Amino acid sequence: MTPKKRIFLALALLLLAAMACEYLPTPAPEASQPPEDVIATSVAATIIAGGGEAPTAEVPTTEPSPDPDSDGGEPAGIPTPDHPPFLRIVYVKDGNVWYWEEGSASIQLTTLGDVISVYLSDDGLVAAFIRQYDWNSEEIYAVNTDGTNVRPLVTLAHFSGMKIFTEAISAVPYRIAWVPNSHTLAFNTRMTFEGPGLILGNGLRHVDADTGALSVIVAPMAGGDFYYSPNGSSIALVNSTTISQVDSTGGNHEVLLTFPVVLTYSEYNYYPPVTWYGADSYMLASIPPHAPLDEPPDDTTIWYIASNGATPIVLITLTPVPFFHDPVHISPDLSKIAYLSMVTPGAPPIVDLHIANPDGSGDVLYDSGDRRFEAWSTDGEHFIFTEAGHYPKVGRVGDPAQDLLGITLMLDVSWVDETRFMYINRLSGSWELWLRELGSPGVLLASTTGDRIHFDFVK
Repeated sequence: MTPKKRIFLALALLLLAAMACEYLPTPAPEASQPPEDVIATSVAATIIAGGGEAPTAEVPTTEPSPDPDSDGGEPAGIPTPDHPPFLRIVYVKDGNVWYWEEGSASIQLTTLGDVISVYLSDDGLVAAFIRQYDWNSEEIYAVNTDGTNVRPLVTLAHFSGMKIFTEAISAVPYRIAWVPNSHTLAFNTRMTFEGPGLILGNGLRHVDADTGALSVIVAPMAGGDFYYSPNGSSIALVNSTTISQVDSTGGNHEVLLTFPVVLTYSEYNYYPPVTWYGADSYMLASIPPHAPLDEPPDDTTIWYIASNGATPIVLITLTPVPFFHDPVHISPDLSKIAYLSMVTPGAPPIVDLHIANPDGSGDVLYDSGDRRFEAWSTDGEHFIFTEAGHYPKVGRVGDPAQDLLGITLMLDVSWVDETRFMYINRLSGSWELWLRELGSPGVLLASTTGDRIHFDFVK
């Protein structure tokens, strides 16, 4: 590359770093360096190491209000979010969908039975759900959260036409998510066979929950797992060797990062998750080494991936426990990471729980033992960890961990906001769905001696 081109690339990447800073969150008081400076500094250091010059970039202290008519507004065709101002929850109990909102009692939305999972639209008005009749037979339905208009969206006949291997028995839904700020449901498929294994269709389809219209966004075997940017204008596609991007219509496909296949030592391929930040500006991804069980193991890499196609940046390499024991956890606001490092292998293994900035700075050894990280709060301030699901604790860097009493086995932890979280408590012979606030005993929303409860929420 000529010197002129290197300088141009350096300036372009630094501009990206400066733009990214505008969308990063307010730093936590205990952080050794503000998160926006951490990522921008790491990107700039990488450019300098490559022979470029890094001019000083001013980080805005306030975010200007977007002008819908300007280039900085919401993309055309994507409505302004209309989120409910209060918490709304849907859950599956005894094979049917239930709905709860703050200030009201739970109501039952369906009586069909066979429901195994449920997904709530951004505006809280529509719940999509999967009915499973057997391992090879599933359908997608929807119901309005006022209890009206239970309707099939993707039927057995539809899924029968989605098989891409002659040896497959059927196709069934795999990953389901609402397209941001819409009543359009996005989903991909997995193939079912006589034997074990997980084979994805690696496509992406939409179904309109209001009209029932079904469309192909990414053709089978051309995509992978999918992650929508917060404003819905971009879609990250992940498979076993690449992270790529398409626009909201499935066009303008661009490979952003390639990496070696990660051995799972089982009958499935590993697709690393990505975490978006900003409207659609960049994402972070944690990529494990090719052979996680090698001794000594190679490093896991945290990547900064810009959506504009700029060269991805390595923020840090580290050596955590294998991803199938516990992956690296990136906080929702991208301000921190949590990871476990091995101390003593065994059953159970003894590990150290680390909390750090995304570039590895400010690394704190927070706790040690038979630990498993569960979930970050939405602002990256608090986190929950357990002893393999038992004895849950709430942590915060700089503060001692606090026990969460009254929980037998904590599962499916999901933070609602900075101080509230939901979880399943597994008792002997029953499942409980709880909503809890830091410092309070919590509210029991549902319990059953039947199948495991599944839930979703918007706020």
